[in-house]
Amino acid sequence: MFKGCTFLEPREWLDNAIIGKCAATGGIIYDYDDLVEAFMVRDDIDFHQAAMAVDFNTERAIPYMPDPKPVIFKRPLDIEEEEEDEDE
Repeated sequence: MFKGCTFLEPREWLDNAIIGKCAATGGIIYDYDDLVEAFMVRDDIDFHQAAMAVDFNTERAIPYMPDPKPVIFKRPLDIEEEEEDEDE
């Protein structure tokens, strides 16, 4: 299924974040939240530090990777849920 695709490394802990393959580009799709969690566990860091690692180190490297490039899927924020949390 992923033959010829570019993987994020190291695969032994980032492959758990794979959620599929992009039909448009052929690249592997990684779940952003799962990537952040992988960094949190591996490096024993908090959410914000792990998110910065994904945002600045991983995401910014993707344009320089060979095709088909990996894709990082970020779930949209649920604005209604956030507003309810603020009201409580």
